[in-house]
Amino acid sequence: MSVTALLTLLGSPLLWATFVALTYISMTRIKRERAMFRSRRRPPKSEWQHFIWPSLLLAVVASVAMILLETTITLEWAISFTVLYTLVVLTMHPRFFNPIFPLFILFAVVMLRDVIPYGEWSDWVSQMARVDWTVYALVFGVVTLAEAILLRWDGPKETSPTLILSKRGQFIGGHVVKRVWFFPLVIFLPPSFGFDFPMFPIVLPIPIGVSLLSTGALPGTLLGRLSNFRGVLALIALALYGASFALQIPYVDYVLFALFILYELALQWIKRENRGTTPVFINGNRGAVIIDTLPNSPGEAMQLIPGESIYKVNGTVITGGHSFYEALQQHKPYIKLEVLNLNGDIRFVQRAMYETDPHELGILFVSEPTSPRVRLRKL
Repeated sequence: MSVTALLTLLGSPLLWATFVALTYISMTRIKRERAMFRSRRRPPKSEWQHFIWPSLLLAVVASVAMILLETTITLEWAISFTVLYTLVVLTMHPRFFNPIFPLFILFAVVMLRDVIPYGEWSDWVSQMARVDWTVYALVFGVVTLAEAILLRWDGPKETSPTLILSKRGQFIGGHVVKRVWFFPLVIFLPPSFGFDFPMFPIVLPIPIGVSLLSTGALPGTLLGRLSNFRGVLALIALALYGASFALQIPYVDYVLFALFILYELALQWIKRENRGTTPVFINGNRGAVIIDTLPNSPGEAMQLIPGESIYKVNGTVITGGHSFYEALQQHKPYIKLEVLNLNGDIRFVQRAMYETDPHELGILFVSEPTSPRVRLRKL
C-alpha cells in the first residue's frame, strides 16, 4: 500500500508542475537581484531547501491525523482537485498556491448541482458530491494551519531584497517574500480497482505558497500578522469539522464559503496596510539605508540589520550609498560606523579593513539599480 501511495505521488502532474514553478521562481529571483545589486542574495538551492524543510515535518503530522480520521474522497474528486490545482500552479504565482481555490470551485460545483444542469458531466459531479463537506473543512483547516506555522517559522528567513519606484520617482527598498513549501497529504479512496484493502491510500502533493512585498514593515512583522489571520481561519474550520460529529446545524457548510472569502481578504487587507505605511527602506536624513547584507560578507559579520542606516563613517556624515563608499576609501584600514537602529538609537560598529574585503563590504543600499534595463515595480 505504501508503494502504491508513493506511485500516486510521483505520477501526479501537480508534483511536476510544482517543480517547474519552483525552478521559474528561483531563476527570476536571481535575475532580478543581479540586475539591481550586481549579485544574487542566495544560491538557487535555497528555494529547494525551504521547499522541503520544515514543511515535510508538518505534512507527516497532518497525514497521520488524516489516516487516523480515515479521511476518504472519491477518485473523481481527487482527479478534479489535481487538475484544478495544477492549473493554479502553472500561473507561476505562489500567492495562489493553496487548496483554497480548487476547494472553492469544487464545493461551488457540488452545491449548485441541483441548479445547473451539467449534462454529460452529471455522473462525474454526483461522484464528487459523495465527498462530505466536512472533508473540505478538514483539508482546508489542516493545510491552512500548516501555512500559518510556516509563515511564522520559516517565512522571514532569507527574503529577497528589491528596489521599487515611488509615485514621485524616488527609489525605495523592500523585501520580497516568495516561497513555496511541499506539503504531501495522505488521504484515502474507497475500495476500487479490484483491491481487497478496505481503503486505498493516495498522496496529494499539495504546494503551499506565499508572495508578499514588504515595504512599510519588516517581512517578519507582516508575515506574523498574516500568520495570525491564517491560524484563526484554520481553527474555525477545524472546529466546524469537530462540531459536525456532535451537532447537526443546518446550513453550517455555507460557513466554508465565508472562510474561503476571508482567506483572500486577509491578504489583501495586509497588502493595503503595507502600501499605506511610510516605507522602512527609504533614503532621507538617516544616512545610507541598508536593504540587506550578502551571506558571509563583512557586512553580515558586523551584524548590520535590514532597515538600519549608516549615519557616519569615522565621523563623516553619510547621505547615501555613494558617499558611504567614498568615505570608506578615505578611512582605510580601520572603520568606525555610527548606525541608526530600527528604534532610532545610535550604535557603534568597529572593524578593521582587509585586502581581501570587497569594497562594498557586502552591504546592499537603497540606490539606483546597477542595470539600466531593469523594470522597477511602482509603489
